[in-house]
Amino acid sequence: MRRRLQNIIFIILLAGCCSCGVNRRLPAGEKLYYGAKVEVEKAPEVKTKTSVLKNKLADITAPKTNKMLLGQPYKVWLWYAIGQPKKEKGIKYWLRNKFGEAPVTSRSLSPASIAENMETLLENEGYFNSKVVGDTITVKKKLKVLYQAKVERPYMIGPIRWRLDSSQLASDLLQLPKEEARLKTGEQYSVGKIKAEKERLTLLLKEKGYYYFENDLLLTYIDTNHHNYTAAIYWAINQPIPAAAKTPYRINHVVVLTPFTSLQPLPDSQVKMLPQYKGIHIYDSARKFKPDIFSRAITFRKGSLYSLPEQNKSQVRLNSLGTFRFIKTQFTQVADSKDLMDVTYYMAPLKKKKLQTELGGFTRSNSYSGGQLSLQWADKNIFRGAEALVIKATGSFELTPNDSLSANNNWRLGIEASLNIPKLIAPFRASNDFTKFPRTFFPLSYDWVRHQDLYTEHFFNFRYEWRWGHTAAKEYRLTPLNLTVTNTANFTNTFTTRMSNESNLGFVLPTIIIPSLGMQYIVTNNPPHKMNASYLHAGVEFAGTILGFIKGNNGPFSTKIGDSYFMQYLKAAFDYRFYRKLGPNVNWANRLIIGASYPYGNSPFLPFSRQYIIGGANSLRGFIPRHLGPGSTQATELQQSTFPEIGGDYKLEMNTELRYPLGGRFKGAVFIDAGNIWMKDTVLYKAEGKLSKDFIKQLAIDAGLGVRLDVSILILRLDLAMPFHKPWQPEGQRWIFKDMDLGNPDWRDENLVFNFAIGYPF
Repeated sequence: MRRRLQNIIFIILLAGCCSCGVNRRLPAGEKLYYGAKVEVEKAPEVKTKTSVLKNKLADITAPKTNKMLLGQPYKVWLWYAIGQPKKEKGIKYWLRNKFGEAPVTSRSLSPASIAENMETLLENEGYFNSKVVGDTITVKKKLKVLYQAKVERPYMIGPIRWRLDSSQLASDLLQLPKEEARLKTGEQYSVGKIKAEKERLTLLLKEKGYYYFENDLLLTYIDTNHHNYTAAIYWAINQPIPAAAKTPYRINHVVVLTPFTSLQPLPDSQVKMLPQYKGIHIYDSARKFKPDIFSRAITFRKGSLYSLPEQNKSQVRLNSLGTFRFIKTQFTQVADSKDLMDVTYYMAPLKKKKLQTELGGFTRSNSYSGGQLSLQWADKNIFRGAEALVIKATGSFELTPNDSLSANNNWRLGIEASLNIPKLIAPFRASNDFTKFPRTFFPLSYDWVRHQDLYTEHFFNFRYEWRWGHTAAKEYRLTPLNLTVTNTANFTNTFTTRMSNESNLGFVLPTIIIPSLGMQYIVTNNPPHKMNASYLHAGVEFAGTILGFIKGNNGPFSTKIGDSYFMQYLKAAFDYRFYRKLGPNVNWANRLIIGASYPYGNSPFLPFSRQYIIGGANSLRGFIPRHLGPGSTQATELQQSTFPEIGGDYKLEMNTELRYPLGGRFKGAVFIDAGNIWMKDTVLYKAEGKLSKDFIKQLAIDAGLGVRLDVSILILRLDLAMPFHKPWQPEGQRWIFKDMDLGNPDWRDENLVFNFAIGYPF
């Protein structure tokens, strides 16, 4: 306590020294600027909140004040304390400019100019005839600027009319759709809305071939009626308008150059000599690519009308191939033609083959940490159609600090080959109206995992998957076949002994096969300049349905395919995230996860590899993985150390986190997490682990603080969390507040959980 008091006294004395030292060193007649104050007087008809108007006006005040500590300009004090360097280099110059700050004084102020800017801002929002007066004031010996704004009644948009000639451009303008117009009669006048409407109209014209038409070619005249506070808006075309801007263009030649030596279009005589494929002239001297990928990506053809959306679609498709490091589109007017243009695509291919190694550490959801070495070879154009083949070999070890698992370290070897084809390999004809190329994936993998003191697991997986989306924000994934085989072997005496003490450990023994099909839907809504953003990932999986009809079964683990039991279940889940901007660099992030399943027939529960898990750095951060749930029970130490996963057939998780800047590259967070997992029945765990009507009482709750370091390419995250509600405790004793003892090291060891991770949790 004494040390804290000394620190407080020291800071107060330092602030006093800063104030005195700065004031003595300022030039004669100058005062340090301590900021601006805005006062607003509204007319009765102004519905906008006073606080909103104040904030808008305060945003354009200038200059910015010096940085303060306890209301004192500590950086200015350092500026003077370090002193004027003799040269613009050296340690003194660096210290002064790195840690000090030049004073912002009364000489820097221009209240009248800022007041004029404020009046312009109000006028742009429809508050015509509003007045702002700015003047310097002294408050407790501190120089400030007071801006007094009198905001008058806003003007509404009146009639909207066009003043046009009889040209084709004028005719096309009048035929543009009005449903999504940014300007509407009866709404409050706004210059921002006029600019937005100009952009909308220009984009619509560019869909109709007007390549050279730009926003500034549209003019607006405003006629205000002071009697009814309306502003009539008249649209016109800026005259004289260039001939190219009022001409709708059609495509002449479509040319692809890969590689290229310059960004100059080829002469027409050379273009005509190039080989054609479906209307596209292709120069591919090394014959690296099948011409089909260009005809599917590029939507322009000879005679088609120029369209900006089609231009963007072709660009996105070419980028989505992942085969080119540089793509540039160039449009050139055809000589001796008024309405034709050539389009040339310049493309530089990526290096076809790549070999890379990765060495790193990791932390898994099952509380294991360790190291990993991987070797990856990739061919980004193996069959000349932008198909990517990736082969990756991985070796890793996993250790755990948990006492119950310390004798069961893991060793893993794996190999995976994945073929990515930029088209749908399907028994039906797919539409070509996609923003990005639809893709077909064929991943094939094998993993060998040795649980040191227990058994060896063999995992085999093959997947056949389609991915497509009509817009960049939406993606669909359909997996007609996902085949997983899990085999457990080489059991140790330790495992055999454990199984004799707890019979349900025997569920690890059977070799299982999971034949499934699934569907996923992913949508990202992150509009620019908007306060809100969202993300949704929903999916459903069906396993063993067809085999169940063919083979039938007589209960759990009763029917085999060869030597393997096939699993049967229906599983569905969605992950919804909502983000809201609360201020500059201040964000509120939320997540809701709901997962449900219905194991049936041959499956008494979800296979371990498909179970919902909870806890850890990206989930409930106040609970160690494998130690929470299901329900109001906990897995025994034998189950925690023996089962491949501690999971459930159902899951509910909710997270909320406030993210804010701390200074520099550091950011802070305050968060609350809640959730749990449950089982369909009592095959694996006690009856308290089964989903019941009391599931709300069984939610685990934690809260904590976090620090994030943004190093541009990634986010390093450290979270400190503490459980508030422990569902496995007896009812009435689950909240931990009455037992909190931060001074007790044993209590801290049991209840304070540190999580180090890379990236945000959601």
